[in-house]
Amino acid sequence: MNQLSAIEAASFFESNPDALYVDVRTVAEFALGHPKLRCVNIPMLFRYPTTDKTLQNDAFLLVASHALSETDELIIGSERNARAHQAYKVLEDSGFSKIGLLIDGHLGWMKSGMPTTGDNRDGVSYASLLTGARRTKKNKTE
Repeated sequence: MNQLSAIEAASFFESNPDALYVDVRTVAEFALGHPKLRCVNIPMLFRYPTTDKTLQNDAFLLVASHALSETDELIIGSERNARAHQAYKVLEDSGFSKIGLLIDGHLGWMKSGMPTTGDNRDGVSYASLLTGARRTKKNKTE
């Protein structure tokens, strides 16, 4: 597993403009800010704000397979890294081979003083990626 610090990841993205950061934090965490990189949000879990109960995202692989290519260079990050390790394993087991991990996740990125953004437009936000994946799946079954 290739692990990169925030500074190494920023340098990697500078040298590899087609690389993609996959933020696997919750939709709410992502909306508060994420690394200012070519990025998508595909959460590993959902957290209910009123109960703080968590639920696995059963559509993670569906969305990832739709939004990502097995040949894409990916760096995965979460808040600290537990969810990123889980996502790494799921993607690796599904045939993705060019995967790295952001050491210390989003918190490490922030501590390093790296730039963040609140960009959550179509093609970046989980809602738009999920909608596209479900439409593609529906069209394939018709």
